[in-house]
Amino acid sequence: MKNSLLLFCILFTLSAISQSLQRGPYLQSMTNNSVKIMWRTSDSTTAIVKYGTSPTSLTNTVTDNTLTKNHIVQINGLQAKTKYYYSVGHNTTVLAGENDQHHFITAPNPGDSSEFKFWVTGDFGGGNSGQIKVRRWFENYLQSNNVTGWLWLGDNAYNDGTDAQYQAKVFDTYYGYDSIFRFLPFYPIPGNHDYNSVNGADDPITHKGPYYDMVEVFKNAEMGGVPSGMEAYYSYDYGNTHFLALNSELYRVFVLWDLHASAIAFKNWLINDLKSSDKKFKVAYWHQPPYSKGSHDSDDFWEVFMGSMRDKVIPILEQYGVDLILCGHSHVYERSYLINKHYGLSHTFNRSTMLIDSTSGNPDSNRTYLKYTYGANKDKGTVYGVIGNSGKSEPENGKMHPAMYKKYAADGGVGSMILEVKGNQMTCFYYKENGELYDKFRILKQDSTAIISGVRNNTSVSDLKIYPNPFNNAIVVEFDAKAIKTTAIAIQNIIGQLIVETIWTGKSNLGNNRIEINNLQGLPSGEYIITIKQDDEVVSEKIVKF
Repeated sequence: MKNSLLLFCILFTLSAISQSLQRGPYLQSMTNNSVKIMWRTSDSTTAIVKYGTSPTSLTNTVTDNTLTKNHIVQINGLQAKTKYYYSVGHNTTVLAGENDQHHFITAPNPGDSSEFKFWVTGDFGGGNSGQIKVRRWFENYLQSNNVTGWLWLGDNAYNDGTDAQYQAKVFDTYYGYDSIFRFLPFYPIPGNHDYNSVNGADDPITHKGPYYDMVEVFKNAEMGGVPSGMEAYYSYDYGNTHFLALNSELYRVFVLWDLHASAIAFKNWLINDLKSSDKKFKVAYWHQPPYSKGSHDSDDFWEVFMGSMRDKVIPILEQYGVDLILCGHSHVYERSYLINKHYGLSHTFNRSTMLIDSTSGNPDSNRTYLKYTYGANKDKGTVYGVIGNSGKSEPENGKMHPAMYKKYAADGGVGSMILEVKGNQMTCFYYKENGELYDKFRILKQDSTAIISGVRNNTSVSDLKIYPNPFNNAIVVEFDAKAIKTTAIAIQNIIGQLIVETIWTGKSNLGNNRIEINNLQGLPSGEYIITIKQDDEVVSEKIVKF
């Protein structure tokens, strides 16, 4: 009996010692009060997560007595925007943690307008030197910047999204992101290469495969939005921004639009989700871009998914004021102007009607894309980005889509994006792997200010024209008025601060009004907002001074 007990103890001890960490830990479904921590062990074990606000004092414990290799432990009851440290293991064995690297920062409360930054990568899991360079750049960026989330734009593991390829090219310590997973939650979507290992029926809720085994996302609106009931597409809020994680790989949805039950369900979910959101910014992301002239050309007839997203999904997103759309798939970096209502092939792009702002949008050059939250142009305009070269490289094809302001071909290098949201400003930075800032643009939401007094709609002034724009020392303001009323014209800087109390005041004429303003010589070069006020009604427009 004693020998049997001794043998059992020895085998139990050897079994505990033999357990090794195969994957992770990594963070999913980060909310303002909870997080899911996931990892894989070499053999089936129970799970223990310890956590606290100091790496040397992990005073809280969550256990799961299920014997499994793939562990999912959810921690609840956390405080928003708070840094926690953690460890994972089983029984008395700690497999990872109890140090500075293993931590997480909970999400802000929905509606919180304080600053946050996300890292954005697409087509990154190639198991190559390019992906290593991008990761090392990001690790260096983290030395002086706080980043709290990571957007995946699909084709996360080449070539087929198998479990072995995810293991070798994404979770690996050399090629992959093991050092990043420890502290940065990611919000993924799949790409066509990931879908090479996905199977299921026409309904996306049945889709299964290594990608879906690996992720735990907000299918039940745990962080805002409308429940999708599945991981194929979902939405969530982060601070004052609403994110839609969509899926461009759903053949039946897009080819049988308005005909197939799964397509109708997706369309209804998308509309209801957008209509229900009251957040300052809306960002959508998926894999196959609606506009590109990179390694994939959105004009090619065989690019069915790119075309379907453009002519079926984009009109809905624009109708409900989506500000930014990010995709991968095409192995380049491309970024559009602020545009609206382009749903066809590239030759149908009409600069006179579809360009909302033809500038760079770069605030460093006194250019910013302005979107109004009131008036006739409410929510008008979207910027599109393709970040498909965070690991993959392709030869340059010499083509440029007319909707695009900038392009960086992956044969010149690879890179990734930082998405920053702060108050009413959303700024995007694209960095090459060598640290060079290649592109920067900003979207600013023009809300009510002191001059606007909270009024969002204008009924008495219409057809506003300001020219020349850009201007030097003088402008002409034209508008139609429905009544003879006292009218004040004021000028603000781009963040809403009054520059001059009024630059013109008087009575409007019934019908057309033309007012010349010649006292702007003292303004420095930059962007401004002209505001016309009649009683409690206003209309505004952006102008640029050389």
